[in-house]
Amino acid sequence: MPILRLLALVLALVLPAAASAQTAPAVPSLPQLTAPAQPATPGSTAPASTPSPEAAKALADILKDDAARAALIGELERLAQPVAAGNPAAPADAASTEPADASAVPLAREIGSVTQDLSRQVVDVVLKIGRGLGNLARLFDGSAAVNWEGVREQGLALLILVVFAFATLNIARFIARWPLGAVERVAKDKPLPRRVLWSGLALLIDWAVIGFAWFATSAYAIAASGGGRIDLMQSLFIDAFVVIEFLKSCLAAVLQHRRPSLRVFNLEPTTARFWYLWLSRLISFLGYGVLVAHPLVNKAIGFSVGIGFRLAVVLLTLIGATLLVTFKRDEVRNGLFPLLEPVRSTVLRTILALLIHGWHVIVIVYLAVAFVLWVSRPFDAVDYMAWATVETVFAIIIGGIVDSLLSHAISGGIRLPADVKKTLPLLEARLNMMVPLFFRAVRMLLVAVVAAVLLQSWGVIDLIAWFQSDGGTEAVGRILSAAIIVLAAGGIWLAASSWVEYRLNPSLGRITNARTRTLLSLFRNAFSIVLVIIAAMLTLSQLGVDIAPLVAGAGVVGLAVGFGSQKLVQDIITGAFIQFENAMNEGDVVTVAGLTGAVDRLTIRSVGIRDADGVYHIIPFSSVTSVSNAMRGFAFATASVNVAYATDLDEAKSAMREAFDRLMEGPKGAVILEPLDIWGVVSFTAAGVVMKARIKTLPGEQWGIGRLYNEQVKKVFDERGITSSF
Repeated sequence: MPILRLLALVLALVLPAAASAQTAPAVPSLPQLTAPAQPATPGSTAPASTPSPEAAKALADILKDDAARAALIGELERLAQPVAAGNPAAPADAASTEPADASAVPLAREIGSVTQDLSRQVVDVVLKIGRGLGNLARLFDGSAAVNWEGVREQGLALLILVVFAFATLNIARFIARWPLGAVERVAKDKPLPRRVLWSGLALLIDWAVIGFAWFATSAYAIAASGGGRIDLMQSLFIDAFVVIEFLKSCLAAVLQHRRPSLRVFNLEPTTARFWYLWLSRLISFLGYGVLVAHPLVNKAIGFSVGIGFRLAVVLLTLIGATLLVTFKRDEVRNGLFPLLEPVRSTVLRTILALLIHGWHVIVIVYLAVAFVLWVSRPFDAVDYMAWATVETVFAIIIGGIVDSLLSHAISGGIRLPADVKKTLPLLEARLNMMVPLFFRAVRMLLVAVVAAVLLQSWGVIDLIAWFQSDGGTEAVGRILSAAIIVLAAGGIWLAASSWVEYRLNPSLGRITNARTRTLLSLFRNAFSIVLVIIAAMLTLSQLGVDIAPLVAGAGVVGLAVGFGSQKLVQDIITGAFIQFENAMNEGDVVTVAGLTGAVDRLTIRSVGIRDADGVYHIIPFSSVTSVSNAMRGFAFATASVNVAYATDLDEAKSAMREAFDRLMEGPKGAVILEPLDIWGVVSFTAAGVVMKARIKTLPGEQWGIGRLYNEQVKKVFDERGITSSF
């Protein structure tokens, strides 16, 4: 029998549901009550199939059991009910109870019904498990009689076949030690890709050994039967033997506890041996218990007891696997954490860390779900679990790959060409601020998509039907519209900020005065606030939120805030008039509220001033009663010169003019607007007289010109021997 056929057989036998078979044999097994008909020869009619003695005995057991007979009659009556044309019977699962117009059910209502469906299914599964295990009580109350004669008839032959099968397998594996040893020696110290190839070759050799054992056992069974046909129990054992050994061979190829040179995964020998030992025991217990022992119990005792026996075998396997996973949870977790080292994506690393930390919970839940499906929906449980598992693995892998690509794309940041950076120096910084936010939103969307795929795969929520419904289509459209609005608002803000930066860039040869810089900065701030408010309102409107009450409420709140925050309103109004009157701009040296310094920042409600000591002051406009601006039109640099009483005043004035002439000849002469204005003697002191002069300069140059002029006066006085009064 080919391997694929064996797999199909074991899946069909291991995972039939106990739902419809908890109290009676499943309907699909009814045809087994008759022996297969002989093929008809040409020209003759096919004879009707006649019941075999074993089938007649099994049917008699059912008819003797009142509960099984009543359940069988009820099942036959259900199957005899007419079915509408074109409407096949729905499977006995929760999904079949949904209305035909499920696509029109809102998502919120569908989510709300999930809890009720799960509750009903849990109660139903618990009752079925209780009824199935309750059938075992017939072994103790005397209602079930053991057919010891039938057991003796086939038990000895089956036992001999079991010994022959395992003896043949061990002999074949002993012979295969030589080719496997050669493969192991060749694969020793080879790179991982080559080790994988040699490990695959060793697996093929092991499969060949199993195939030989299957062929030899089948041949022996046919020869021992005498009639050329294998007994049913012997056939079931041979099939179970091949499938179980095939699974154990695959498990051994993964762990390689006997051939470390072929090991693909970095596992300790003791760890690999432990997992192989216990997993192979669970596989053997489940396989032989369901495929061999269960039919034997059906034949020797009865179908109802066989149902309870099969359920007990599966339940014990589930308990054993749960205990094994729980016992080894810390050891496996510590072995999986090194796999996070090469992962660079933060999101993927976090998800993998959570999965590794709770791997035992995931495995236990997976096994529990498989058991519940095995009980509740027998006929499609295998397909359901297989497809759900494959879709889950693919969704996680594809999501991880996409997230890794996104992380790699933004790992180095955004780099703009040199000419663009020269024109817009801050654009690269803004992009590096916005792009990670965008990719973070994409990652959140990716996580949501993967979660939706998982929910859809496991049948928790029918998202596909919801998406196809009118409500789902409208909701998706609203979300996409809101996302487009947010992206458009971000692009507009980036364009406006770049335009302001372009206008204020001095490297382009543009001459911008302080007034222009101030107005553009205020425009950028005000435009950003207005854009955020408009984008937020439009986004909420697209998401289905009625913004009319929000606008009305904002007006009421604004009125209340206006009364309660008069100081804030005064700040804004005063600031607006200050800007209208052009009282100060960024970079001006002003005196406001008793503080003197350069205007570092202007907002709609306050001014930031940095004084000569570098201290930054924030002054609300409501505290500004006057503005003294030293940067309007022109300025004067004043100089006070002290000379002794004995000094000739004309000589002192001549020296002051000479110092001014030297200043005009220097690099700062271009900022001086008019000749030196000497006021003469302005005051008398105990040591001498004070003479004062004034120099008209461009705004902002008066302090530098005043310092340079004092230096020149000192030099000229020293040259002429004029002494000061100090």
